Amino acid sequence: MEMLIAKRYVKALIEAVGDKKVTAATKSLEAIAKAFEDRKFAELMISPEVKKSQKEELVLAIAGEKCDPKIANFIKVLNLHGRLGLIPEIVHLLQKELQRRANRYEGVVESSVRLDKKQLGELESSLSKYVNATVALRQVKSKGEGIKVVIEDLGLEASFSKERVASDMINHILKAL
Repeated sequence: MEMLIAKRYVKALIEAVGDKKVTAATKSLEAIAKAFEDRKFAELMISPEVKKSQKEELVLAIAGEKCDPKIANFIKVLNLHGRLGLIPEIVHLLQKELQRRANRYEGVVESSVRLDKKQLGELESSLSKYVNATVALRQVKSKGEGIKVVIEDLGLEASFSKERVASDMINHILKAL
């Protein structure tokens, strides 16, 4: 539900600031979203005991004096509707939009064996050609045998495991007999 509401605010923000200033708007809001990582700050923002005006002042103080007036108004609208807690989700959606516009996506390679830079580069290159976009991968250690590649924003997931290859080979041989 929150994601649907956040999408509407993202759309409105992009229309308000214009296509050329979306990156700057995202950077302004990232500082505020970072503050939400502190549990006490996040609780303060959703607390009904704290006045809306105090919440607004605090968030605008984090945004800084050089904050774009449209961003300041956006924060005021969020506060007016009790939606300041959506800022981290809004930033996440803005970052996805920037990736989409740049045709650049990030993914994860899960593997029990560490891939060297050359192998990772070849995998990035192959996937980039396949999806017709720039793909950057980061590696995460996993417990399972094989390799799993996930690019969430593109809905792409591919996995290769020794067990599955062996099972597929056995099934193929059995069918041939």
